[in-house]
Amino acid sequence: MGDDTTKFKNSKRRLNDDNAIAKQVKIAKEYGVPVKEPHKFAKHHALNCGNPKCYMCSNPRKVWKELTMQEKRQHQNMEIARLRHSNGIYSDKDE
Repeated sequence: MGDDTTKFKNSKRRLNDDNAIAKQVKIAKEYGVPVKEPHKFAKHHALNCGNPKCYMCSNPRKVWKELTMQEKRQHQNMEIARLRHSNGIYSDKDE
């Protein structure tokens, strides 16, 4: 850590970590979550309980048994040609 650029990068990284921790601690205090170790919020969100069966923290595909938007798009019928302009109006002519 001799030159100035490495010192600047290190201080910038530490500042960003401190800012992220401060934001998560603020969120935790607003929702009444006890904050014993504030540094654990450096890489984890304050409202993430970590329980895979929790409705807030789990995968929606596994909780509500429905497909994601990408999966719905992948399974749609591609044989029907939809010629549509950017404004949403369908065109009747074939190109």
